[in-house]
Amino acid sequence: MTLLYPLQSLAAHPARLSPAYRSTVKRAPQKPLIPIRHTLSELTGPVYGHETVREHDNDLTIQAKGEPLGERIIVHGHVLDEDGRGVPNTLVELWQANACGRYVHVVDQHPAPLDPNFTGAGRTQSDAQGYYRFITIKPGAYPWGNHHNAWRPAHIHFSVFGHSFISRLV
Repeated sequence: MTLLYPLQSLAAHPARLSPAYRSTVKRAPQKPLIPIRHTLSELTGPVYGHETVREHDNDLTIQAKGEPLGERIIVHGHVLDEDGRGVPNTLVELWQANACGRYVHVVDQHPAPLDPNFTGAGRTQSDAQGYYRFITIKPGAYPWGNHHNAWRPAHIHFSVFGHSFISRLV
């Protein structure tokens, strides 16, 4: 049996360099991208982490001894394939800043306080219909060095793992 995996069209993506958005100047590729065909092992290889998801890893409000600061929110949705069908057993991870806009990370030097009762990270697997759900707190905005007085709005990062590591979408 021969399996064919079409490459995505590179024209489907927005421009990688936007000089008005300063951070893209350092991150944007300087040369054209070179598409490389994926091997079967890249497309069907092992996925890491599915077996280590615990029952309450999707509830970021109960990961510590105390109650985290901030407004509780429910973040939920469906992982769908290109035909709109739910994708079961997909590993969905999220990470975010706390209610004050601070990440639990050594690189984060924002002077906002850390919340000892909030890790800012969770994971779950989608159910048979591709549905996932997290309980968390509303993240805060935080300053960053794009320009004077630049702030990143409140947001949540997602990582979705398909059937192989190469199918990860962040």
